[in-house]
Amino acid sequence: MKLTPIDKEEIIAAFGDTVYLLFITAIFVIIFGILIGFTLYFTERKTDEVQSGFIKITNRVISFIIDIARSIPFIILMVVLIPITVIIVGTMLGAKAALPALIISATPFYGRIVYMSLRDVNKGKLEALRAMGASNLTVILYMTKEALPSLISGLTVTLVTLVGFITSAGAIGAGGLGDLAVKRAFGNNLQVAYICVLLVLIIVFVIQLTGDYLSKKIDKR
Repeated sequence: MKLTPIDKEEIIAAFGDTVYLLFITAIFVIIFGILIGFTLYFTERKTDEVQSGFIKITNRVISFIIDIARSIPFIILMVVLIPITVIIVGTMLGAKAALPALIISATPFYGRIVYMSLRDVNKGKLEALRAMGASNLTVILYMTKEALPSLISGLTVTLVTLVGFITSAGAIGAGGLGDLAVKRAFGNNLQVAYICVLLVLIIVFVIQLTGDYLSKKIDKR
């Protein structure tokens, strides 16, 4: 059975929606995930370090929010956020409607990965930098450089997870390849459904291979 022009248009549009959701969400996840990760790291109590009550509360509140956000299944989170989504984007259907849930679900996930990556940075070198009078910005830049391979690997895992979220979101009206695959599978057009699945796999493979390559290229250890 040949693909009709309408089938081809729908596949291209669904692929575009999936890539759009992945790209926009990734931007927010990278920015806010890094901010969350660094905030968690710098508000964490170090050995023999005295912390103010505000810093302790900040760390615990952020950790609590991250744990809650990560524990809620994505589909449930998307349904719960429908009223907020309608206020933000003006609709509960389509690609844009999936953005709030995708960002809220994936950002804490990557934020925790950033935090764990920063904890693996050599403490001795950090202390040496501080002893030499390095500014906070210098320390942050050094930590980012040292943790970069791990940050890229973590981002790769996050993006692959995001593809799964985006595909799932399509099943409840968010558009994209998941939405088209479900509609065509129930409509007995399995050829289009299989093509959608294949395109999702290609996206995942491209993300994984690119992430692995960059991580190994940057890692000088």
